[in-house]
Amino acid sequence: MHIVVVGVDHHTAPVEVREQLAFRPSALPEVLAQLTVAAHAPLLEAVILSTCNRVEVYGVTHDDDVAAVQGALIAFLHRFHNLHPATHAALFTCRQDTEAVQHLFNTTCGLNSLIVGEPQIQGQVRTAYQVSSEAQTSGPILHALFRHAVEAGRRVRTETGIDRNAVSVSQAGVELARRVLGSLQQARILLVGSGKMSELAAKKLLDNGAQSITLVNRTVEKAYQLAQVWGGEVLAFEQLPQALCGADVVITSTSAPHTVIHTEHVVAAVANRSTPLIMIDLAVPRDIDEAVAAVPGARVYNIDDLAQVVATNLDRRRSELRAVEAIVASEVDRFNQWLSARAVVPTLNDLREQAEAIRQGELAKALKRLGPLDERERQIVEALTQGIVNKLLHQPTVRLKHEAAQGNGVAYAAALQTLFGLGTEASA
Repeated sequence: MHIVVVGVDHHTAPVEVREQLAFRPSALPEVLAQLTVAAHAPLLEAVILSTCNRVEVYGVTHDDDVAAVQGALIAFLHRFHNLHPATHAALFTCRQDTEAVQHLFNTTCGLNSLIVGEPQIQGQVRTAYQVSSEAQTSGPILHALFRHAVEAGRRVRTETGIDRNAVSVSQAGVELARRVLGSLQQARILLVGSGKMSELAAKKLLDNGAQSITLVNRTVEKAYQLAQVWGGEVLAFEQLPQALCGADVVITSTSAPHTVIHTEHVVAAVANRSTPLIMIDLAVPRDIDEAVAAVPGARVYNIDDLAQVVATNLDRRRSELRAVEAIVASEVDRFNQWLSARAVVPTLNDLREQAEAIRQGELAKALKRLGPLDERERQIVEALTQGIVNKLLHQPTVRLKHEAAQGNGVAYAAALQTLFGLGTEASA
């Protein structure tokens, strides 16, 4: 059995690649089924983590040709998104077993995030597992893996200061706007989208003195809900072109599968401006057509352009990294011990089944020789035989689990099978 992960993230692939590979939430159940249930499916269990900064497939396979399985997953991702098989293959990173486990734990703890320590990723990991659980594509291995990963994230956030004064991607976008303009107090801000990212951006904007915020969303009710909390004017989605004309800073973070701001919108918006229109696109897939960057008078930034803000963020948290890495190492060891102990469970089950069969056979013989017994006497004899079996099996059971946790489970399980004639092989 092997744990595998293949994927791309902001370290290996730019946003224009990640957006081509990203999954809409509504598509995930069907995709997960194709990976685990369909004919010739490459995985026994699967979870997909698709966020603005990464697209990763976690899986379990019994195939020892792990490279072939990982290659099949990369080919599947290209095929699903109607891409040529070799389009982005070189950008994928493949990991297996302990390396895959550590990668997930690092990711959940925020070590692999664009903004180190940002708190949103833990919820995204939990949601990815919940989706797979509801789709019935996660089994005992991935259940335990993601449970340990979330526990590692919880420990990091309670035992270290990695997320102290943390900023999210949307908050970093606001900081980028502030650095470009110098001040946001007189700037007219347009937020496109009203999800969590816009909510965090609105709070950060107010913290930076912004006084004019306009919200545009496809579902107007959601925009009004956000406006009730943080203030601002609400416009219908159809009024987006007009809203652009009245903005100095545009921050977009919709979940649309396609661009929502196009060249003709921006050309009209900058026609009578004397200062550049600042446009920060935090969505993946992107909200702003890439051709907009060529429009004179428009300055377009995407999620990969937050490097300077990120560098400052990392400097503030570098002192916490060692403590976080120690927690990750501890939780990886705990999971590996659980996994190793699980490998010898079939042998222990066979041993107990054999002992129980012997106990019942010998008990039946003894009861015949003893003659008639009342119910209490039968219970005493039954308890006696059960106690003997339990005591005899206790030490081998404890010892085998201990050795499995040390990485010696296969050898000790084989010895137990030989000594007791169990006739089965331990799971590798």
